[in-house]
Parts: sequence; structure tokens; C-alpha cells
Amino acid sequence: MSSLLAVWRTKVRIVCLGAAVMAGACALASPASAQVVALVNGEPITTLDVAHRTRLLTLINQGRTPGRKDVVEELVDERLKLREAAKFGAVPADSEVDTAFANVAGRARMSADQFSQMLNAQGSNARSFKNRLRADIAWNGLVRARYKVVAQVGDKDVAVALDARKQSGAKQMTEYTLRQVVFVVPRGASDAVIDTRRREAEALRSRFQGCDEGIAAARGLREVVVRAPIRKTSADLTPALRDLFNNTPDGKAAAPERTEAGVELVAVCSRRDLAGQTVAHNEIRQELVSERLQTQAQRYIAELRRAALIEYR
Repeated sequence: MSSLLAVWRTKVRIVCLGAAVMAGACALASPASAQVVALVNGEPITTLDVAHRTRLLTLINQGRTPGRKDVVEELVDERLKLREAAKFGAVPADSEVDTAFANVAGRARMSADQFSQMLNAQGSNARSFKNRLRADIAWNGLVRARYKVVAQVGDKDVAVALDARKQSGAKQMTEYTLRQVVFVVPRGASDAVIDTRRREAEALRSRFQGCDEGIAAARGLREVVVRAPIRKTSADLTPALRDLFNNTPDGKAAAPERTEAGVELVAVCSRRDLAGQTVAHNEIRQELVSERLQTQAQRYIAELRRAALIEYR
């Protein structure tokens, strides 16, 4: 993670010119379309920030428009989270945010440019979306690092939760053997280059008839990195990845994803059930950890708010 990227904002500038300076007078340049609605430790939130974020949240919430106060408070929290992350050098690099943005676009079956154009057409913009992504990535990392000990969950806690929910946890856990194939994309590459690499990855995916054959074919391609086999259990995966790998036959590859290194294919080479270990047990553990982290995150942001100078206008 790199140093803090300055959050986009419209600055109110005092313009002092020749005779005006001589007279001791200054003119305040502040476009009506970008009036300041709040200051967070001196950093402005403008009406344009609020308008773009409102449209973004309306899209995310499938047409439900949030109240203005809720939008302003989200932007206040965002400023505080990024400021706190900067103190610890924990603000994600532009490349990490761009990759996260491209992945969201990819899941919507769009390129990053197309996704940006869609946001603009809906009255928001890519900058607002990326600011939100940057704050979320930074904040999740901060909270996990600060409260990882507090959030630890013991087997007894899991057993109690399973009993309370009347879950037997009988569903077996699965271990997957995976191979990653990365179609390298240079930093700063255009969407056209990324799309070309994605098509190349899709072409390789269509030829996958087994990991031995598929990996051999991958090694013969230009600017492609084949990584060593890895093993992951279903408990290590998010529900979305678990469903993805469960729906990918052995010897086949899942749909390519944009990553920081380029465009990545993941092939499922084999899988096996792990006797005596259950998915429900690990899912409950992860849920309990998430709940504890969420509680600590709420306390953390409350602390930052108490220590901050927040001025509403």
C-alpha cells in the first residue's frame, strides 16, 4: 500500500490580485455548483461530492435514493477513514483500487472505461466509486490489523452458535487443488490491451481439457505466468468463490478475472472431501469474527469522530 492519494475535492480558493491586495481585499472563488457543505479536519465535502455519491448509492441500492444526511455522513466517515489509514501508511495504491474497480466492471460484463461511462451517464462518476473502494479497502485492513486478537473465536463459541441455530454442520468441507495462469498486463495499460488479454485467456479456457494439457498450452503462450499448484478448502473461500469452483468441473478453468498482475485464469485440477471437517462450522466461525470486527469498527469510527473537527454548513 502506498501513501495517501489526495481525495478529489473542489477547493475554495482566495484569489488576491494586484490592486485588491494593495487595498487589503480578497475575492472568494467558489462555484455555486460546488458549495462546501461540511469540513472534516479542514477538508471540504462539496455539493458535487454529495450529488455524485447520492447517484452512486442509488445505483447500488437498486433505485432507492438515500437521504442527504446519510450521504453526507458517509462522506464524513470516508474522509476520517482515509486520514486514519494515512497515519499508518495503509492507504491502498492506485493500482490496487484500479484493479478492484476493474473487477467490479468485469462482473458487470464491462470494461473499466465502459463502467466509467455508465456511471457518468447515471449522474455519478468513477472518482466517487474509487474513493469509496479506497476507503473500504483501507478501513477493512485497519480494523483487522487492530482488532484481530479481540475478534478471535474459539471452538466453544462456534459450538454454542451452531447449537443456537440448530445446525448440525454435516456438510463436508472440500479441498481444491488449483492452478493459476496469469496473462500479464503492463501497469497503466489501456482497456483495449486488457480486453485483448482477456480474450486470450478465454481462448485458453476453451481449450482446457485437463490441467496437464491446459497448463502445457499456457506455458507456450507469450507473457503468461503459470503459478505453482495451491490447495484451498471451501472454508478458505468466500461463498461466491466456493460456488464458482463447485460449478467448475475438474480439469476446467473458471472465467478469467482482472487482477493487479493482469488477467487471471484459475483452473480446478481436483477436489476431495475432508473427513470430519464441516463447512457450517467454519462459516459460523467466520460470521462470528465478522460480527466482532463490525462491532469494533463502529467503536473505532466513533472514536475518530469524537477526535475530529467536523463542521456542517
